[in-house]
Amino acid sequence: MLENTYDAAAKHAADYNHKLIEIVRTNTRAAFDDVDELLGAKSPTQFIELSTAQMRKQFEVVSGQNKELCALAQEMATEAAGVIKTGWSKGFNKAS
Repeated sequence: MLENTYDAAAKHAADYNHKLIEIVRTNTRAAFDDVDELLGAKSPTQFIELSTAQMRKQFEVVSGQNKELCALAQEMATEAAGVIKTGWSKGFNKAS
């Protein structure tokens, strides 16, 4: 039972880590694009407008990314709990 639980958790942990790496890459690219755009600002007003728009966009992106990570973590916990529940049920059935 522990081995099955570990295998399920390891698979989901790898998926979670891959998603996390993908998010870091996406956010890093976006940050460089944002800086490049800010460097092209012609006035302080334009700089502030661009900054505000970028922050709003990044907040929306990060919110979506957090939802994805939470879903992966929930999936991992649900599967691990299912494996444990199945293992306990089998153990109790054998004991009966």
